[in-house]
Amino acid sequence: MQLSFIMPNLLTWDGDRPVVGGLERMAWALIDTARRAGYAVDVHQNGSSDWVQTVDGVTIRGHGLARLNLLAALESMNHETTTCLYLSIMQEPIAYKPHSLVVSHGVWWEDPSQDVRGQFEACRMALNQADEVVSVDYNFLNVIRAVYPSLSKKITVIPNFVDTDLFKPPAMPREDPPVVLFPRRIDPARGIDLFLDSVAKLVDKYPEVRFIMSIDRNNQPFNARLDTQLQRLPFRDRLEVISTPFHQMPALYQAADIVVIPSTYSEGTSLSCLEALASGCAVVATDVGGLTNLILPRYNGLLVPPRSDTVSQALEELLENRAFRLALSSHARESSLAFGLLRWQKAWTAALMRVYGPPMTRR
Repeated sequence: MQLSFIMPNLLTWDGDRPVVGGLERMAWALIDTARRAGYAVDVHQNGSSDWVQTVDGVTIRGHGLARLNLLAALESMNHETTTCLYLSIMQEPIAYKPHSLVVSHGVWWEDPSQDVRGQFEACRMALNQADEVVSVDYNFLNVIRAVYPSLSKKITVIPNFVDTDLFKPPAMPREDPPVVLFPRRIDPARGIDLFLDSVAKLVDKYPEVRFIMSIDRNNQPFNARLDTQLQRLPFRDRLEVISTPFHQMPALYQAADIVVIPSTYSEGTSLSCLEALASGCAVVATDVGGLTNLILPRYNGLLVPPRSDTVSQALEELLENRAFRLALSSHARESSLAFGLLRWQKAWTAALMRVYGPPMTRR
């Protein structure tokens, strides 16, 4: 069976290179899971022109209509495919194919710029038309249960995963001085401003602490804004700003004592948070979206409101209390095992079979 994944972008609009982000990493893992189950997979996405690329044996098609109209591009993708899996609920109401599955990456409309009524309508359309919606967190399920109770039964929750063999604590105990790590995309939703404001309150009190930002550089407008912002920081010399390839991320987490996940909105079950937990880091996370499904307050991390004063206070407590920090680290690794890759693959294989049937048969 040919199963077509429809998503905004797995590659850049010109098809030249991969896009780095949580949705895209989840997409590659799901492509691998579907192929292991026996499905043939191709991908349809937005493009600056019509193009075809092959990556790791997967055909990826860019639809050039997207440069003119995103909804027209979706119609083009629907027209050129038979059996579809939609990798994201679209932010505008669209016609989904019957016998399809749609993924929700969490509530995204807390962004003040979003039209909340329109986003609820987009969710209603997906839930009405698709056979099943898989959510990565329970926050989305609870919101839909409150707004559209009769449609919530179509939602299955499969939290995101972490490869606990790849991400694991260091072989030797971490040594002082402590390292505080922010491993995130440059995106307002990921709390980069919140992190910088929090660090500003601590740098003078803790001159020995290392503060590291490992960020991606995919978004050019955000890059320029951040570079200007960094130049104006009075503590710029205390902040290490790096871009780390994915294959080096396990070592970076192993070197970190504390990882900060200060999301402000639009967060599911964060891959960065799961990787930090699996690496035995003490995590400071905000109580936003699916992060509340991952952090048990004061057991495997600290969960605080998304404000710079609460984040800085949590960091200060962990820097002052090494024994408490080590206890959180131990429980972090333990809790991450519930989100292992094999469990995720089994849950997703079952979802694919429910919606599409065995890969060698036709509906």
